[in-house]
Amino acid sequence: MNKKDNRTNTLLALLQESPDLSVKNLAQILNVSEMTIRRDLKYLKSNNLFVRSHGIQIPIHDTTNVMNIENEYSLHSERTKFYNEKMRIGQFATTLIEPNDTLILDAGTTIAEMAQFIPENMNLNITCYNYYTLTQLFPKDGVQITLAGGLLHKADQMFESSYGIDLIRSRRATKFFLAASGIHEALGITCAHNYEVLTKKAAMSSSLTTILVADSSKFGLIRSAYVAPLNSINIIITDSGITNEWKDIIKSQGIKLYIV
Repeated sequence: MNKKDNRTNTLLALLQESPDLSVKNLAQILNVSEMTIRRDLKYLKSNNLFVRSHGIQIPIHDTTNVMNIENEYSLHSERTKFYNEKMRIGQFATTLIEPNDTLILDAGTTIAEMAQFIPENMNLNITCYNYYTLTQLFPKDGVQITLAGGLLHKADQMFESSYGIDLIRSRRATKFFLAASGIHEALGITCAHNYEVLTKKAAMSSSLTTILVADSSKFGLIRSAYVAPLNSINIIITDSGITNEWKDIIKSQGIKLYIV
């Protein structure tokens, strides 16, 4: 499959998941120009793969070569789920950053949205291990970047290695911004892949404060890879979809909760 076919398949999958995404949002997610998105949308329309209604692209066919985004995790596809909520959460999270902070940023879709809002000229020292996050931080003035590198997992764009974990363990941070795929009262914080666990644990142990950023759909979910108990979190930032029951659970654990 060539580059264009791969991109248009991904684009169609994005539209199937979130048909109200704008051209601008699609361009940001796929890291291409808006002109390229419009050209791809025209191609999909000419092949009767979607119809346009009041400016919204609505897919009308499933194709066998489009990835199954429920069964195959990718940063591109996951970013479309609760996209606006993740944007708000990520933007608010940066308001907790103070001048001269030393930060560790986890890999995850909400962290990916947060990265673009990281303030400049605050003398920040940031350790990260995600390719997309790195590209967002690179042009920012006053941000010193440490990359905990290693094997690049292309689906979620996370770098992972034993020496990357050792590097994180050797550092000390004021704040760690943590992502999660599942949050459960009894079974704690979980993620989608086992290879994420040791890196997340290292970052938590090296940080004074752990801040969990997660949209409300994650609460009550359980994923296969266990990271930490819920009460190991200091602060949670989520959206207004969180239930009153979960508000009470978080309060009972002594965790500071921000709802945006």
